[in-house]
Amino acid sequence: MPGRDGGLIVTREVPPFPALEAGIPVRQVTTKYGGHRHWEFDTLAYARDEVGTWLYMPTGSHMVRPGRDIRTVVDSITVIPHTDPYVATFHAVEDDPTGRLRWRLYVDMTTPAVWEAADLVTMLDLDLDVILTVDGRVETLDANELAEHALTYGYPDDLVALAEQSARDVADAVVRAREPFGDLGWARLHEAQAAFAH
Repeated sequence: MPGRDGGLIVTREVPPFPALEAGIPVRQVTTKYGGHRHWEFDTLAYARDEVGTWLYMPTGSHMVRPGRDIRTVVDSITVIPHTDPYVATFHAVEDDPTGRLRWRLYVDMTTPAVWEAADLVTMLDLDLDVILTVDGRVETLDANELAEHALTYGYPDDLVALAEQSARDVADAVVRAREPFGDLGWARLHEAQAAFAH
C-alpha cells in the first residue's frame, strides 16, 4: 500500500516489473478517461531504481496526440514511478535553441502506470499538471479542464480526489525539492545524455 512521507505519496511495496534492458525502445501511451487517445511516443529505457523507471527522449523525438504532431526541442528524461500517481519529465532547458520552453519540469497527474510489456507502459491522464518554470515558479495547471472533464465524462469522485491530492503532494515536493524533484531527476537526465551521446 502507498504511504505518506512528508506529504508526498511514496511507494512502500514494489510489485514485480518487467526486467529493464537499457537502451531498448519503450512506447509510452497515455489515454484520457473513457479510452480517449492522448499522447503517444517512443522513449529509450535508461534505468530502474527505488523511485521508478527512467525513460530518455533525445532532442527530435516524435510525439503525437489527436490534433498535434510534434518533435521535441531538447533532451528530456521521464520517471515512471512504481506505483505513485504521476509521471514527471525533466527537460534540458539550457539546450533550448528557441528559448521558448516555459518549464524545466512537467509533472502529469495520472493513474499509477501499468507495464503491459517490457516495451510498453500505459497510464490514464488525470488532467492536472504541476510545472517548475524556467524562472523557478511552481504552478498547478488545468484545474478548469479537470472540472470540465469530470462533468462531461463522468469521472468517479475518487478519481477526481486522486488527481487533486496528487497535485497538492507533488507541488509541495517540488517546492521543497524532495526527491526525485531535488537533484536526482537532473542527475539522471545528465547521466542519460552522456550514456546515449553519439
